[in-house]
Amino acid sequence: MQASAEQVQWIPIDEITQADENADAGDVVQVIRRADGGYTLLSGGDRLRRMREAGQLCVDALLNPSVRMEERISRLLDRLVRGTIHYLDEAESYRELLDSGICSVQQLSDRIGRTPQTVRRKLRLMELGEDVRELLRRHALCEAYAHQLLRLPGQQGRARVIRHVTEGGLSVKETEKLVDDVLSRMPVPVTGQRRMKPVMRDYRLYLNAIRGIVEQMEEAGLEAHMQVNVGRYVAEARITVPVFANRER
Repeated sequence: MQASAEQVQWIPIDEITQADENADAGDVVQVIRRADGGYTLLSGGDRLRRMREAGQLCVDALLNPSVRMEERISRLLDRLVRGTIHYLDEAESYRELLDSGICSVQQLSDRIGRTPQTVRRKLRLMELGEDVRELLRRHALCEAYAHQLLRLPGQQGRARVIRHVTEGGLSVKETEKLVDDVLSRMPVPVTGQRRMKPVMRDYRLYLNAIRGIVEQMEEAGLEAHMQVNVGRYVAEARITVPVFANRER
């Protein structure tokens, strides 16, 4: 199909991001405008890369090619029908289509024959984080395991549960009980204007909460360490964190 002249626009290259490797093919740079005002690349990635390396600042691109987007949705629907798509790839495809700004959750669900609730449930899997999603793929854990992991805060805690699951060969039901046990050991604050009160008096709950803070430091790139010594009457927690001092005085 011949593109009309009104569809071609001079677009800053820095405002174009690539959604997937399939966008490398094609001689024509095709983009779609996102809700945030930027552009998602649909094809012509190789040409765009050469122009960027040559120092070109803008490119003449075909804007909002509906036929190309129709093809992407059609390929996704075909893989869904055939059952040849991994549930995490399905979630990523939903995220890419919605981020492109071409459709809403309701419109996407209508096109692929899913309910909006199902689409949103799939999208929640993207909250697991890239490392946890990679572990799910590596150990071939089904989607039911992934949704159990969503109940836990923190990437390291989720990774530890995956390790227990794989080492112990836990079923989904057993994993649910494991997650329940982990959650039961976490202190729960009382919301509202009242002062926060402890739900239980077991000191291990609070040590576990402190350990969670240390893990957040580690995830942020700090070399934080926690050492716990439990005596007869007291439990001592020692946390070491590097000090970044400004030497220019």
